[in-house]
Amino acid sequence: MAVAKIAGVSSQSEASRIAQFIGLPKWEAMDDLALVALVSKGFPAATAKTMARRVDPDGRFFQPTDMIPKSTLNRRENTRARLSKDESEKILAVSKVFSTLLALYHGDVASAGRFLLARHPMLGDRPPIDLAKESIAGADLVLKILVKADAGVAA
Repeated sequence: MAVAKIAGVSSQSEASRIAQFIGLPKWEAMDDLALVALVSKGFPAATAKTMARRVDPDGRFFQPTDMIPKSTLNRRENTRARLSKDESEKILAVSKVFSTLLALYHGDVASAGRFLLARHPMLGDRPPIDLAKESIAGADLVLKILVKADAGVAA
């Protein structure tokens, strides 16, 4: 599966790994500054659907319309307009959460999905996916918990 390969590449920079994950062109050469510039410019509209398919291939718990209204997404796709900076930042935030999860679970998409859907006591008994797609601050909170878990820190 493509997602498992993405998580398993250790020589890639985080920016390059995320750019590949969300289907950005020229992801091989992507560095942090280029990714920041692309967020400011706006990701291509197709990025939202690519990322959603990679996070949830079956479409059971995550849709691109969880972050971008359906009419806005359709309009941007039909006119080939780019996403806004805010929309691109949301996509980047959720992508970072899932990319980190895949690294922690060694590319196991099913385990990563189970974590995203399970209520977590450190998140007010809410599923991590709900916080991650709700706001950038929510995604950052989920990332903090993942970093602590990876480091073996209890709380």
